[in-house]
Amino acid sequence: MSIVEDMRNKISDLEGTIEEYKRISEKLPTEINYIVQNLLNHQLNDLRFRLERFTFLKTEKQCTECNNWIKESEEPVQLNYQYNKTRPIHMTLCTNCMSAIDKVMVTNEAEPKWGLRPGTIKQDRHLGKLKVFEEMGLIKSTGRYIKIHEIVMRAYYEPKLLERGRKSKKSANKDVQDTNTVQEVERENS
Repeated sequence: MSIVEDMRNKISDLEGTIEEYKRISEKLPTEINYIVQNLLNHQLNDLRFRLERFTFLKTEKQCTECNNWIKESEEPVQLNYQYNKTRPIHMTLCTNCMSAIDKVMVTNEAEPKWGLRPGTIKQDRHLGKLKVFEEMGLIKSTGRYIKIHEIVMRAYYEPKLLERGRKSKKSANKDVQDTNTVQEVERENS
């Protein structure tokens, strides 16, 4: 049972209780009747307000993966799949979960995409350089493959690649300067 259904059931139960109380209230003293009636009405209004806030701009659809409520303006991806005679799978995915899927890669995809040598991620992982990311759940070992999130690539490898690029530019500039210096010395000697 979802939270919305649970709230709706509580509201209908409370409305039934209020109707029953109205029948009994004639026999009770006015002060007690007034206090109980106000408490019940306040509780009912509070539940209605919570339900309204909870479902405001949201549909009654929930993401199967992250259990967040999907906004009305979003178009969720719905998957209905059945393999042979197995039990059918019905999934509703929000846009966040769908975009997260694109950002998770196996190392075989990530290394060429980011210009790393094959085996770099595995080696860094075994050396303990990626331990922080593993503890956060951004790197997972799934048997034979290592899944890695794009955040790790941006946070750990991108700065290294940029630094390597700067060093190679500096060394290329230094080689050009050395060549120019050698040529100048040869001109002076001739």
